[in-house]
Amino acid sequence: MTLDQLSALLKAHGVTSVAYHADEIGIDGFRSMAAANLVQPGDYVLVNYLRSAIGQETGGHISPLAAYHAGEDRFLILDVTRYMYAPVWVRTEDLWRAMSTVDSSSGKIRGFVSVKK
Repeated sequence: MTLDQLSALLKAHGVTSVAYHADEIGIDGFRSMAAANLVQPGDYVLVNYLRSAIGQETGGHISPLAAYHAGEDRFLILDVTRYMYAPVWVRTEDLWRAMSTVDSSSGKIRGFVSVKK
């Protein structure tokens, strides 16, 4: 599923969903938007990233963020493939690089989806 398809699917279920491709917003914008979103009850951030760019196996993947640690500048990814990958804290810079890769299905740069009730 591409980033835009994910956003459209979420909208079809009655939530506000905005897709942000990494080449359209800088790392600082991502950090501030994602961190602000995560402290709002009922709001979510789903990241579309290349697993191998953060040291995992296989290709593109989508999982939610659960938290941001400002002191260490890391996001907690709750991998939806729990049986293979435990939750992991990832440096923002590394996650950003993993989101800044090309999705071979869409030909576009990956990124994240902001979801609000």
